[in-house]
Amino acid sequence: MDVNDTPNNPLEVPASTLLPTGLAGTAFANSNELNRFASTIMSVTTGAAGSPQDYDRYIIDGDDFGNQWRFELYGGALVNYKKLIETAEANNGPAYAGIGKIMSALSFAMATDVWGDIPYSEALTGDIGVTRPKLDSQKDIYLGNGSNIQSLFDLTKAGLADLEKESPTKPGTDDIVFKGDINKWKRAGNSLLLKLAMQISLVEPNRAKSEIEAVLTKNQYINSNDQNLAINFGGQTGSQAPIWTLSYNSLFQNELLISTRFVNLLKGTNDPRLPIFVTRPKGDYVTADNGFGGTFPPFDDRSKYNDYATGAEGRDRLV
Repeated sequence: MDVNDTPNNPLEVPASTLLPTGLAGTAFANSNELNRFASTIMSVTTGAAGSPQDYDRYIIDGDDFGNQWRFELYGGALVNYKKLIETAEANNGPAYAGIGKIMSALSFAMATDVWGDIPYSEALTGDIGVTRPKLDSQKDIYLGNGSNIQSLFDLTKAGLADLEKESPTKPGTDDIVFKGDINKWKRAGNSLLLKLAMQISLVEPNRAKSEIEAVLTKNQYINSNDQNLAINFGGQTGSQAPIWTLSYNSLFQNELLISTRFVNLLKGTNDPRLPIFVTRPKGDYVTADNGFGGTFPPFDDRSKYNDYATGAEGRDRLV
């Protein structure tokens, strides 16, 4: 019997395809509905209508972020990173594997920060028959449990170790963040360790302190804007960063404005970043307090995210 291969149903996907797909997936997830949720409950923004207004009043249930779980993070970017790591390790490409592990750690951190206990140690194993992976505790995900759960710190460090290896197969233009600059990826990985340490600092201060000191001693982390872990979205409709579209050019643009609490916090500390973060279309900041139930200011008068956060016309978005 003759068997024909079809290019529309490839048996293997190269690392050069998996890498940009995963990177764009993480950036999209970070810039989409999870961003509106996190910014509202942290009082950076205020919900004026729709879902953000519910978030502002803590009206949240397990169905709110189904698409973000199924298509953006767990069933999206993380699947790509798993395949990327497997492909890279099978084809002598530790550079690809290292990036995949660092980005897996970042994406799992995003997921557990939102959902708490999630599949982790048995995650993404449906292809070997594990269709109901167990839920691991957030503590075990961040810190590991010694025997069978690798911590996010150790996953990131494993990625950094891969980046130190000679890699015959390396990313180039398919790396839509750093264009194959491995030294910048090392800085990104070490900066991720700082981020993870900050996340646990209130409950595990000693561990956080030791992780931070190790990174600072190594002195290889992001310390200038040209090293930022950033994704370049397009400027055309449909390819812009979701945070820009949701803020300026969609049916949902009326649902958010900047929180009075955020502006007052930055004013109170004379933070020079305030006008970089937040717009002043009327000369002064026009905001609303979280939980406000009255009439909100007109859309054109409101303070919203500035270009630094959304990218000019939605072209750029920090992961």
